Amino acid sequence: MKKHFRMIAVLATLMLLLGSLAGCGSNSAQGSGSGAAADFPKKNFEFIVPMGAGGGSDVFCRTLVKTVDDNKLCPSTITIVNKPGGSGSIGWSYVAKDHKGNPYELSTVSSSFYTGPLSGQSPVSYKDFTHIIAVAEDPTLLVVPANSPYQTMEQLLEAAKAKPDSISAGGSSGLSMDAVVFYALSESAGVQMKYVPFAGGGETMTAVLGGHVTFGFLGPSEAAAQIEAGKMRALAVSTEERAGGLLSDVPTLKEIGHDVVLSQLRGVVAPADIPQEAVDYLHDMFKKAVDTPAWKEFVANNYMEEEIMGPEEFLEASKKQNEMYAKYLDKIE
Repeated sequence: MKKHFRMIAVLATLMLLLGSLAGCGSNSAQGSGSGAAADFPKKNFEFIVPMGAGGGSDVFCRTLVKTVDDNKLCPSTITIVNKPGGSGSIGWSYVAKDHKGNPYELSTVSSSFYTGPLSGQSPVSYKDFTHIIAVAEDPTLLVVPANSPYQTMEQLLEAAKAKPDSISAGGSSGLSMDAVVFYALSESAGVQMKYVPFAGGGETMTAVLGGHVTFGFLGPSEAAAQIEAGKMRALAVSTEERAGGLLSDVPTLKEIGHDVVLSQLRGVVAPADIPQEAVDYLHDMFKKAVDTPAWKEFVANNYMEEEIMGPEEFLEASKKQNEMYAKYLDKIE
């Protein structure tokens, strides 16, 4: 009888021991990161657009979030909030300074993301953000009216070299990518041209079509209708590689001998010092969104170029863009 009770006691001890080991194994698995990742997100997101409603950044962000929602890629709600002002500095300061370490605050980038801090108009720079993912870039087209005598960019630059200040270019005013490309090209070609700043793409297009400037800088989505209608001709594009579709025959500035490569990155950033599991989750979520047919159609229809970068590559791209803007910013009027 004693032997029988002793055996029962031994079996009970073994069962307790096995249960304890199983519990340790479970805790170990959670500690490895899978449990932590499963806990994120715990609440809803706020996606700050530091520009007004209806602009390029706003349309980009709303389409990206809609793609996430339509494909049920996030269990939490992502709410778009426009905080315009100060060329984006108000919105970006709100994200970086007021919500440091908060993975539930998101934003996007544009040219003033770099030029604002360089010019002293913004208290935060690209270094104050966690780079999540870059997904596309907007090329800058150098365009002339259809009746222009210049069939190529080389012809236009030769005319500028022969008669300094005889060639004028229209582009967005202020701290714009257009102005940076203009001054970088002028320096590379060794020519002296006039830069005429306008309030935006609409005024630039009117000036080009009306012959008030020799050529202009426009985004593909702004110029596409005029190019298709035969009222405007693109002479060059500022990206590393040629654009596709309607613009596939347009050479890059680099192709014609000018190492001027600059485009407007489109991507997602968050405040600095957010948890790594949040970075991983957000990157994977938006990567799944941009792999959908609906998103790829949006990119193609708006003549954007797909350019997907992870956090480290995106941060390095920001560093290079910042260096390019810093080099020419003092020349912008």
